[in-house]
Amino acid sequence: MSPPPSYRTPLAGLAPAPGPAPAPAPTPEHDPGASNADHDGVPDAQENQAIGPKGSATGDGNNDGIADSTQAAVASFSAKTSSGSGTSVTLVADSQGGKVASGSHTRITSLEQKAAPAQTPKALETPIALTSFKATLETAGSTETFSLYVDPKIGANGYWLQDHSGTWVNLASSPYGGKMVDEGGRLRLDFTITDGGAFDADGQADGSITAPGAAAQMPLSIVGQAPDAAGGLWF
Repeated sequence: MSPPPSYRTPLAGLAPAPGPAPAPAPTPEHDPGASNADHDGVPDAQENQAIGPKGSATGDGNNDGIADSTQAAVASFSAKTSSGSGTSVTLVADSQGGKVASGSHTRITSLEQKAAPAQTPKALETPIALTSFKATLETAGSTETFSLYVDPKIGANGYWLQDHSGTWVNLASSPYGGKMVDEGGRLRLDFTITDGGAFDADGQADGSITAPGAAAQMPLSIVGQAPDAAGGLWF
């Protein structure tokens, strides 16, 4: 659903940066033979190193008292930052305040780090490139709520995703039904995506959502100016 016009504030200076495409983001290599009990695309050994909010055990990235490696709707992996260090990232599907809804049949089938596209606007800083995931839903065409936990030190101020026209939108903002929460020293980005909607990459209401989004930072000082004709962002 499109937000009210008063919220659709265009941003300036956001033309794609010229030059060659950026180098692919370093993605942890997954051993195809490694144990992956919950079939979320991330080896158990990596999920067992997840860092969650204060008070959570190692391997519990959303602090629900259950190991991420045993939950089909929770996945954690170590992303590489632009400085080359590792940082823990946790995705929760069918999320209610960062916890999986009771009786949920949603499953994460893939979670990985990918390079940001060459045409990313210059104003959008992507410290961990793209956090790309796939999830299967119980009902085709339904709207799903997700939570992404990241270290606030990466400086993200939203979860940004391209719609089918190429416009980048912060789904973790109130106009789009999302929000950002400081939970025990972790930044939780809550957002919704509709199967087959503007932010489902495959554009098909087929019971599966594909989302190559970015926990990223955009300078808020440029809000309120007109976007370039070549493309832009909406806050």
